[in-house]
Amino acid sequence: MKQIHSIIFCLIFVLFLIPTTASAIDIGLAWSGKSGMANRVYQGFEKGIKKLAPQINIETKKELGSMEELAQIVKTWEGQKQGMVLLRSNAAKWLGNNPPTIPTFIGGCNNPEQLGTIKNLNAPEGNITGVTYYIPPESQFEVFQTILPKMKSTLLLVAKGNPSALVDQKGTRQICQKLALSYAEVGCSNINDALAAIKTVKNDHTTIILGNQSLLFDNAQQLVTAAGSTPVVAYSARAVKHGALGGFVADDEKLGYMLAQSVVDVLVNGKPIQAVAVKFDTDPKFFVNLKTSEKLGIDLPYSILQAATVID
Repeated sequence: MKQIHSIIFCLIFVLFLIPTTASAIDIGLAWSGKSGMANRVYQGFEKGIKKLAPQINIETKKELGSMEELAQIVKTWEGQKQGMVLLRSNAAKWLGNNPPTIPTFIGGCNNPEQLGTIKNLNAPEGNITGVTYYIPPESQFEVFQTILPKMKSTLLLVAKGNPSALVDQKGTRQICQKLALSYAEVGCSNINDALAAIKTVKNDHTTIILGNQSLLFDNAQQLVTAAGSTPVVAYSARAVKHGALGGFVADDEKLGYMLAQSVVDVLVNGKPIQAVAVKFDTDPKFFVNLKTSEKLGIDLPYSILQAATVID
């Protein structure tokens, strides 16, 4: 009798362990290069996974030295993991030419359609979905023109060779054409290129826009100073904190949490990638620098001040 009880106890113990083991999910998360945005997305993602699916184990490879190193890690993970998360626009663009064999989730990147990663953001056709910080230029320019009613011509500065720069260029060019605004763009390899571009043509444009690349928002203070009385707006919040007049920005941590939701939908709930649309921040924040507006003699509309995040 005792032997039967022991057998039953062992069977119950084994059955109790099986679901726990089966439910464990291993994924990898990586990005190449240094990026504050990637870190913020990761923080939101980690919080989301801990809350929504603590059974997911994350192997993290931060700030890899090159895309070649990322490619080697992806190759390893495709044979070991049930899914992977790749952050930044350089990874999203790379995936467009290197389709993954396991479910893959992107974040901290510009528009994946324009990066060549996914053709249909509402119903991703391959093995990739995720989130993007992309904000339609129409939304950006609606506010830019509200605070700068004399806006007639635009100079866009982007970091040369950065994948997200191509998205900034295409979107800005198209909206300027639609709004009948004169448009020029300069790709910059370093801060000196950007400063030279501003000094050369700033008097030919009523507005300067800084693209969403670290070369520009990390050096925004110098660029704003070089622009003098020409208003500078930006596609990033950091540039506004450093003196740009204003700019929209998606909430990176919120996008990270949304990215976790997409991972859970696919790897835990069993939804096909095609049923998990690429997510956007549908309520991005507009930042405005009050000191800069006062310096430029710009009276900001009350409606903007009421809705914006104001930096004194």
